[in-house]
Amino acid sequence: MRKFLPVLSIMIAAFFAYSTVLAKDITERSLAVKAARLVEVFALLGAFVTVAMIVAALVSTSTFRIVFAQRMRELALLRAVGASRARLARGLIAEGALTGLLASVAGVVLAVGAGQLVPLAGLVAPGFPLTPALIVVFGSFVLTTLAVLAPAWSAAKVSPLEALRTSAVQDAQSRIGAARWVLGILMASGAGVLLVHVAIDGLATKQRPSGMTEDLLLRTTISGALAFGALITLGPALISPLLRLIGIPLRRSTIGSLAVSGIGGAPRRAASVTAVVALGVSLIIATLTGANTLQGLGKAEMASAYPADLEITGPVDAGALKASGLTDVLPYRRTEITVDGRLTMRGTDLDMTKLRDLTDFRVDSGALADMGPHKIILSTSTASRLGLTAGSPADVNGVRMTVAATLFGGVPLGSALLHPSDVEGEPVGALANGPKELVPAGFEVESLTDHRLAQENWFTSLVAIAVGLLFLTMLIAVVGVGSTTALSVLERTRESGLLRAIGLTRRELGRLVTTESGLYGVVGAVVGLVIGIPYAWLAIISLGIEWPLQVPVVPVGVVVLVLAALTAGAGLLPARRAARVSPVAALHSIQ
Repeated sequence: MRKFLPVLSIMIAAFFAYSTVLAKDITERSLAVKAARLVEVFALLGAFVTVAMIVAALVSTSTFRIVFAQRMRELALLRAVGASRARLARGLIAEGALTGLLASVAGVVLAVGAGQLVPLAGLVAPGFPLTPALIVVFGSFVLTTLAVLAPAWSAAKVSPLEALRTSAVQDAQSRIGAARWVLGILMASGAGVLLVHVAIDGLATKQRPSGMTEDLLLRTTISGALAFGALITLGPALISPLLRLIGIPLRRSTIGSLAVSGIGGAPRRAASVTAVVALGVSLIIATLTGANTLQGLGKAEMASAYPADLEITGPVDAGALKASGLTDVLPYRRTEITVDGRLTMRGTDLDMTKLRDLTDFRVDSGALADMGPHKIILSTSTASRLGLTAGSPADVNGVRMTVAATLFGGVPLGSALLHPSDVEGEPVGALANGPKELVPAGFEVESLTDHRLAQENWFTSLVAIAVGLLFLTMLIAVVGVGSTTALSVLERTRESGLLRAIGLTRRELGRLVTTESGLYGVVGAVVGLVIGIPYAWLAIISLGIEWPLQVPVVPVGVVVLVLAALTAGAGLLPARRAARVSPVAALHSIQ
């Protein structure tokens, strides 16, 4: 059964890949024309599923390598009786390809079965999109075949003399060749150079020419790919220093010290597994960080667009509105202004300091309290276009004014705020708080609260979908950790027997295995944090989002803890197997 462990990761990826196709079919059947608005959402889902498929392939490569290593004596015997390397490699590749075919078909079948349950949620059941189903099956088959190539060829190089050896411990060497060092350093250097260039170009260029954002995003993606490639290439050499650093608290206990030594004893295997975990963690951390940053900007923009519960337009009577029971009634006047003869925009004399809630606004430069006659408040984006900041002089309709402050996300009701002494005319509208029903008849009113809630709900739903799909990659990575731990336990049966013989209890041996399994998650989480947060910042810069990076500390901590718990949980079954081994039987086994 253990030779089919890669089936699970590929099957999960295929299941979710085809589930995305069925979800789109369900949406189109249920929402008809409205489904056209969700094209971007399904494009995003497709991108995440693609990442999940790549992670599944990496898990499969690692698992195939371990499975073939466990069968090294069997392969050596085949070589001894005359099997050529090429023939052995072809047999192993065929085995891997068949595994991928079975897994992809099983994943599609499970997705179709799950799709038939959607009528329970009041939606129309999907059809059976045959072409996408075949594409998913073929893609998973090809991906698994590619994943097994390197492990198969490496295993086929086994010497016939390996059949005479009694030790089955594989991947114990942390040394990597000079060529691999050079390749890894080149990829890391390329990632760093691109990161610096993107940061410099993105921060320095306020007015971007057409296509610059796409170019920055492409360079960010290439830099991330190079960084991950460097991690895979240099992983075996980096895993020991990382373990020494992360394992400092664990070395105070016997179990912790044994767990660190157990993982460090097979650095290539540990590097392969933690690289997959790190990819999933970095994507989740980058998404959470980017979403938190965008949410801060979104709140500022919504506070600017919807600064109160209600907006009453047209000639207004502030006294009548207050008498109706509405609170925080703020009349405003509006005018058209031209700043520095370059940019024409709307200006209002709304007093921001009297708004009910200023917590979502964030000052970029200057201070709201500096507002006064012949002063102006601009949004950060408008100020950047004009090359202005707080304290800068500005020509406003021929009048010399000073920029009092600049705000991230925009200013309420327009592109600029003026002092009441600089605006003429009667009020053309008012902001107020309270239910819409209190507005007297004859006034034109719009509920800003409804618009704000709709925008917030949409953004929250989109982030939840993205994070949920990224947790799919984590699920596949956890499957990889479980398979690696299971095969490691099988490979180290004699070692487990020796530990039991010198006094380690079954419970302690089980704790040792689960601690090792959890350590894979912790090491992967640390590496994922180191990669994910800088690239989240780089993505924000590439998109030209003018808002400081905000790392959600609590959600990030929760992700790390959940990952450690999941990876430790993935070692429970292998731990039970290790604990059941008799010391005498283990010491007599020949691996």
